[in-house]
Amino acid sequence: MTATAVENRTILLYEPVADEASDQDRLAQRPPTLNGRVIGLLDNTKDLVDTLLGEVKTLLQNDFPQTDFRYFRKESVSGATPELMEQVSTCDAVVTAVGD
Repeated sequence: MTATAVENRTILLYEPVADEASDQDRLAQRPPTLNGRVIGLLDNTKDLVDTLLGEVKTLLQNDFPQTDFRYFRKESVSGATPELMEQVSTCDAVVTAVGD
């Protein structure tokens, strides 16, 4: 976080940079194509996430028309329930977003 003074005001800027990755932090393996796959869209309940995920779905459908989409919504911003994790695990890949 960086504080900058502008005309007698302080503006806090947050840098969206993750801490240094550990050996456990790895990207999930990506399928060679999304055609014929099931893609989960995971809504974290924040404002406008549904709109963002809808746009992502539209873009993906244009590029991968044979893809099936499933929409999931967490009960709250905190961690997902075991039941939701089980449902999401049926997908080949999952897209999630943070709104506001």
